[in-house]
Amino acid sequence: KSSTAAFGNAVEKETIEGLKRLYRSGIKPLEVQFKFGEFYSPIMTDADFDAKPMVLLIGQYSVGKTSFIRYLVGRDFPGMRIGPEPTTDRFVIVAGNKTNDSTIPGNALAVQADKPFRTLQKYGAQFLDKLECAEVDTRKGADILDYITFVDTPGVLSGEKQRIGRSYDFTGVVEWFAGRCDRILLLFDAHKLDISDEFQAAIGALRGNDDKIRIVLNKADRVDSQQLMRVHGALMWSLGKVIRTPEVARVYVGSFWDHPIQNKQFEELFLKESHDLLKDLKSLPHSAVVRRINAVVKRARAARIHALTIDHLRQKLPYFGKEKAMNKMLENLEDEYKEISRKHSVPLADFPRVETFRKALKRNTNNDVSNFPPLNPRILAELNEILSAYIPRLQSKHSKRMMESGGSGDDDEVNPFPEHSDSNGMRNSFVNLKENWAIDETTFEQHQQEFDELGPKHGLLSGLQVRETLAASKLPTQVLRKLWDLADIDGDGNLDVMEFAVAKHLIFIAKT
Repeated sequence: KSSTAAFGNAVEKETIEGLKRLYRSGIKPLEVQFKFGEFYSPIMTDADFDAKPMVLLIGQYSVGKTSFIRYLVGRDFPGMRIGPEPTTDRFVIVAGNKTNDSTIPGNALAVQADKPFRTLQKYGAQFLDKLECAEVDTRKGADILDYITFVDTPGVLSGEKQRIGRSYDFTGVVEWFAGRCDRILLLFDAHKLDISDEFQAAIGALRGNDDKIRIVLNKADRVDSQQLMRVHGALMWSLGKVIRTPEVARVYVGSFWDHPIQNKQFEELFLKESHDLLKDLKSLPHSAVVRRINAVVKRARAARIHALTIDHLRQKLPYFGKEKAMNKMLENLEDEYKEISRKHSVPLADFPRVETFRKALKRNTNNDVSNFPPLNPRILAELNEILSAYIPRLQSKHSKRMMESGGSGDDDEVNPFPEHSDSNGMRNSFVNLKENWAIDETTFEQHQQEFDELGPKHGLLSGLQVRETLAASKLPTQVLRKLWDLADIDGDGNLDVMEFAVAKHLIFIAKT
């Protein structure tokens, strides 16, 4: 089982483990069948679920991105370079550890199974040469890195530099990080408000993650009050042309570095702005589980739309003249979307942009969907059930247990056997035993067959499904209650096949 090290208490860990199982059993099969990972976002791994909240910083060179991270971390980190020229020429992941300060090169980082960066390999060796992880020993300070990981990015190019280009897909990499980060900070210098073509493309890559975006107007202590008012207005006008949402983005104004504020009349204002921004960032670990659930729901809806669209186009292909028919459907893709929406009762807002789908289809299949298998109604039904029942139930259960446990994660409601005052039968059932703990292969196969006969859903049996089977052992209720606590390893109120085998084996031990 995965460690879910980023999550502090038992309730959070159990919820994440439950979310992983739902993804693996009901969402991932559809993604694999219709190559969702190749079209859009790569298949999720355990490391994606277990990762600490990440904060992505984007801005033109010399707006103070690295200084901002240094300001929050409280000390220098490996490979840190600060200066007026474009000093950060790579993506730097600033993370915490409990060993010592170190740097992990991009090629090594992208093959580590316990880190959520393996799918960055698709951007090639030239990008990986521009990627590194700066690990900071949090025993020497930098406590914030125990809970949050920062992603520093190369300064966005402007003028002649942006015509030279980069050796990798910068916008694609930004889009990858945006989809996985929990907060995105767009940094602006009070003296450099222009948005270059590359910066505009980078902001465009954030589309679909608007709720994560915060704006930081940095180095604002170098202007007077009248200039600051004009700078703020100019920034909002510029952003309005590239971030096309009806909501006004939150702008934090200040000077986020260790130097004293130059314009003292802003000191109180900047202190409040800094407090608000730090409060927003510190809230990330506490809401990480809910955001993971939200991300999985969002991904499941996108995968469902993708599968329905591919299957719809495949079914409409004639035996002859497939290329011509396909081109016609792609030309009228908006009409195809509407037809799919009516047929399957899915909202039009869930569909990807027409141009995005066309490009992805051309890139991955050369506009040939005839090789995709038919959409399995059972898989689609399972995904719909996960979205409509299992995930809401998981979230409701998480919220309730967090509220009742006060964040400690100690909760007994997942145990199907009620607490009983008579503990005599329990007292000697699981003590002083030094052998017979291992489950041999033949016994496990018998337990597995019984597990399958009970009709698991998504690889799990609920407490109600197994209660009668376990109670048939005639063991005292308090013994069964203790047995359940031991067998339900992740405490989610369900048993997978391994946990069921443990429960059955513990019954055997208790009776003998």
